[in-house]
Amino acid sequence: MIEEIAATFEHLAAGVVVKLTEPALAIIARQALDSKRDETGGILIGRYQDDGYTALVTSATARPNDSISGRTWFQRGVRGLKELLRDRWRRGEYYLGEWHSHPDGSPEPSGNDFREMRSISIDSSYRCNRPLLIIAGTSAGSIELSVSVIDSGRLVRLQRSKTTSTAAAT
Repeated sequence: MIEEIAATFEHLAAGVVVKLTEPALAIIARQALDSKRDETGGILIGRYQDDGYTALVTSATARPNDSISGRTWFQRGVRGLKELLRDRWRRGEYYLGEWHSHPDGSPEPSGNDFREMRSISIDSSYRCNRPLLIIAGTSAGSIELSVSVIDSGRLVRLQRSKTTSTAAAT
C-alpha cells in the first residue's frame, strides 16, 4: 500500500524523521481552522517504518467529544480512543503522539506542552517513550505546523524537509 506524504519533518542528530500523510494533515488543518477561537486537538496514529526511526503518521483524530478547552489551553478527552486504538493495533498501527492547535498564534510549543508530552513519555500506559507533538498555529485562515518529539526527556523540534517524498510504501 502506498500512502501520499504531505510533509516530512526531521532532526537527523536525534535520529527522527516524521512523515505526515495527506489524510492526517487534512484532519489537523480542518479541525484547527474550524475551531477558530479555542484550542482543539486529538491524537496521532501510525507506525514506525522498518528503519526504526521514521514515524509515518497515517491519521489524526478529531477532538474527542469529552475534551475541554479555552482560548489558550486544551485538555484532550478520551471518549472513543481506546476502541479506535485497539482496532488500529490489529492493523499494525498505534498511538504516536498528540496534536493541538494554537488559534491566531505561533506553533511554538509552550512550557505546558513540554510538560504534558514529557509526562506521556514516562507513562507506561501510553507505550510511547518518544511521543510526537504536532502544533497547528492558525492565522487569517492559514496554518503553520511545528513537529517535535520528546527524546531523553528533552523536547526536540524537527525541521521541515526541503525534499518531501510524495509516497511511502507500507
